[in-house]
Amino acid sequence: MSITGNLETMSLAELLQWLANGRQTGTLIVDSGSVEKKIFLRNGAVLSSSSSDPRGFLGHFLVSKGVISEEDLAKAMAIQAEQGMLLGEILVEGGAIDQEMLDHMLRLKAEENIYDLFAWEQGHFEFLDDELPEYELVPMSANITGLVMEGMRRIDMTKEIGKVIPSTHCVPVAVAPLLDEDEMDFGWRGVLEAVDDDRSVEDICLHTHSSEFFVCDVLFRKMKEGKIKIVRPRVIAPDPQAPAAPATAADKSGTSAGMTNAQALISEAMVHLKLGVYEAAARHLGAATSLDPHNRELALVIKELESEVMAGLERDGVRYEKTPVLETTLDDLRAMSFSPEEGFILSRINGTSDIASIVKISPLSEIDSLLVFWKLSQSGQIRLEDPS
Repeated sequence: MSITGNLETMSLAELLQWLANGRQTGTLIVDSGSVEKKIFLRNGAVLSSSSSDPRGFLGHFLVSKGVISEEDLAKAMAIQAEQGMLLGEILVEGGAIDQEMLDHMLRLKAEENIYDLFAWEQGHFEFLDDELPEYELVPMSANITGLVMEGMRRIDMTKEIGKVIPSTHCVPVAVAPLLDEDEMDFGWRGVLEAVDDDRSVEDICLHTHSSEFFVCDVLFRKMKEGKIKIVRPRVIAPDPQAPAAPATAADKSGTSAGMTNAQALISEAMVHLKLGVYEAAARHLGAATSLDPHNRELALVIKELESEVMAGLERDGVRYEKTPVLETTLDDLRAMSFSPEEGFILSRINGTSDIASIVKISPLSEIDSLLVFWKLSQSGQIRLEDPS
């Protein structure tokens, strides 16, 4: 039995209970406009889940839990590109992880994907009756009642955390030693080791490939122990050397107020695209997707325009085979203000890794990663060298 609707009229908890009570088999798709998640069920029990968010991919999840390193991930993804094998199989065959741990992590990742859905206040859902992936799934051990209870607990927990960490732009500052000798959770260790009194919460999320909830939960618990204090959001000054987007009709009236439909956003994106202002073009296309995520014709237009953005970046020199090299010293970089996304990319530039290698390990989407390289190149922070 197929069903469609939105989370404003039927909550995820109600939806999952309905599917469980009806012993349904199939795929539940939930789409926020920017992220799509799938939950796979058989006879009313959850088998697994997936997410279109790069941070929900297996490789990034394993890095976030400290199970593999970024180097392990980069090597495995290079092999995957050549041979087309599943990433998990490559990691097991290469000895980076054993099969038992991989299966455990696959179950844990599937659960985390679902828990994240409980924080969504808006989203369209569709249940595809009797449709399941052709590949074999590692069954989860949690039942729907347990998933719902944990999901609701996390909603309450998020509200509590929000009282002291109101924004991902907040900066955690250590006021006592953070790492206990008996701290054995490598995911926790990664988050705490990333606290350097300068990185924001969002910086730490990207640096460790972790979810916002996980990072905030770790920091919140250390705050309760009196080992961390939170500094309120810092103001990031605009880079005076960054190329400015030309003022359009929408910009003059305010994008959120002036843009009332997806088609108008696409029109603005086309203006920016013709002028070579690729970041603004991509931002408008992303907003258009969020406004009308289920319009297939619109999706095709957006995909085509995103391809034009990628082609424009390539014309400006952002090509996968090129090697990014810093044009300034690390000390000078520390004195500058960068977005979390820029900070992640900059911290992975070593003068030998090419753009393709860095994009593979980035928790950002492909186009967002390439846009960061473009911005840094345009502002003179990096140069892009041809392969030797």
